[in-house]
Amino acid sequence: MRDRIANNLLLAAVFLLPWQTQVIFDRALVGGEPSQYGIFALFVTEALIITALVLRGRPQVLLETARVHQALYYFFAAAFLSLGFSGIDQVGWFLLLHVMTAGGFFLMITDHRTDMRKLVSAFLLGLIVPISIAWGQVIQGSSPDSTLLGMAAKEAKRAGVAVVESDVGRTLRGYGTFPHPNIFGGYLAVGTVALAWFTRFATSRRDSVLLLVGAALLGSTLIITFSRSGWFGLLAGLFVLTGLMYWHKRLLPSKAMPILYLGLASVLLSIVIFWPQVLARFTPTISVEAISIEERVGQYSAWDDVFLSAPVVGVGPAAYTFTLLGQDPGHQVWAYQPIHNTPLLILAELGVIGFFFFVVWIYRIDVMAHRAWKTPGGMLALSLGTTVLFIALFDHYLWTLWPGLALGAFSFGCILRWSNE
Repeated sequence: MRDRIANNLLLAAVFLLPWQTQVIFDRALVGGEPSQYGIFALFVTEALIITALVLRGRPQVLLETARVHQALYYFFAAAFLSLGFSGIDQVGWFLLLHVMTAGGFFLMITDHRTDMRKLVSAFLLGLIVPISIAWGQVIQGSSPDSTLLGMAAKEAKRAGVAVVESDVGRTLRGYGTFPHPNIFGGYLAVGTVALAWFTRFATSRRDSVLLLVGAALLGSTLIITFSRSGWFGLLAGLFVLTGLMYWHKRLLPSKAMPILYLGLASVLLSIVIFWPQVLARFTPTISVEAISIEERVGQYSAWDDVFLSAPVVGVGPAAYTFTLLGQDPGHQVWAYQPIHNTPLLILAELGVIGFFFFVVWIYRIDVMAHRAWKTPGGMLALSLGTTVLFIALFDHYLWTLWPGLALGAFSFGCILRWSNE
């Protein structure tokens, strides 16, 4: 009975991951303005995951998976060590709450009592609401706020909102229900690989129709997020998958071909419709893109100062932006951003010790995926890992924000389970 309740709560949490409903307790201020990276909050999905974890109890896993769990526990210990030496510990406590919850999420996914088909189905079905909202945002150029979904109001002409500037004007990027279009792009990229995994289990005409619709929605909506990290991540993942299939002479099953063709057709159609905006994302002379590139390049030069201020134990979880504030005060709150590179951000915040145990955890997952690289599950696991790696190299939300941590936990959990098929 307890396992059944825990499983249902887990599936509900996965379905509701795109919903940003949360209870906000307080906000850290930068120059008198609240910082996005200093929000003290608990998400509803976190509460569901914590409850399910308590009900289920100790994970039931294979011995090699237990070694991966052990590496994760060491990483948690290193993160708390860094927090103990940090002078900015209040924001760190809340980030580690999100990190620990994401870790519990990962443990439950890798538990053999979790039905992966139901889990992946819940993840894909949960994207329907944000996909619908995203199309409305891009077409109308605005969207209202929603307490239920945890959404703030968006309007293309408002400063601070993610837009694409092109010959046709300012186009609001597709946020869906997420805090930023790049996060939504990451979910859609991971969802596309998850859909590819799910095609192997289509047994009826109804399943095939649903997969066809899913491929069209995921592919076309990924384009309207205008997320370059999502685009490149998915392209890299599909390149690895194609290469592995060619290397091992494994062709896609015939039932997957129509799904692939429709997905590609939806992507191409979206590019044709939004070609000025897509082209603008690769035109560095446009002011919005020039500012974005300049900020990201500047973040790498500032990273050295933050890292070298505490190279062994780091400046502390969630303390990166506040360390920047101490080193270079007097700017607006939006000027203090984490570096758009998740591995380097973890290295700066947790130091060499924390980063070492993070790499050990990733390495143990990667070893299991490579052992299964000749199997369909192993190929898709490596494809998903490549997708997440590329996203991590071009963005920071996989570490700084709860929806990103949840996406990372879901992805790495799937990689481990698919590798053990």
